[in-house]
Amino acid sequence: MNAQLDVRRAGPDDLDAVVEILSEAARWLLERGIRQWPDPFPRDRVAALLDRGEFYVARVDGKPAATFALLSSDPAFWGEQPPDAAYVHALAVRRAYGGRGLGERLLEWAEAQAAADGRTYLRLDCMSDNEALRAYYERLGFEPRGEAQLDDFTATLFERRIRA
Repeated sequence: MNAQLDVRRAGPDDLDAVVEILSEAARWLLERGIRQWPDPFPRDRVAALLDRGEFYVARVDGKPAATFALLSSDPAFWGEQPPDAAYVHALAVRRAYGGRGLGERLLEWAEAQAAADGRTYLRLDCMSDNEALRAYYERLGFEPRGEAQLDDFTATLFERRIRA
């Protein structure tokens, strides 16, 4: 991807774009039989993370192309942990930008932020039955670290040591 990528913390004006990107991704996954997220994506969940400064928007040539949350802890999935990791959630790329390596670039960006914060690991999760996404994360060097059960959602936990 040779286009200009700009990643910034999402602000109140980005709420609609973030919800739209996540909802588009949820629909695309549902069409493939993968129930990763609800469609439409819950606006209140996005707003809460956005208010805490944990959502980011990636723009390609000035247009919202992707989004993700970057958290300093994740007790819901990982339990209580020492402050040695950053946690990526809700990583979604608009279909118009799919297949260009944008997801990998965003994970590298998140890793750089985690390293700057003195973290040792970058962690994330996905539905355990989403084999394609699990294989993608493993190709990027993430290693499975177990599973977490939340309601009817079973997630595989992944971790990658930050490559400083």
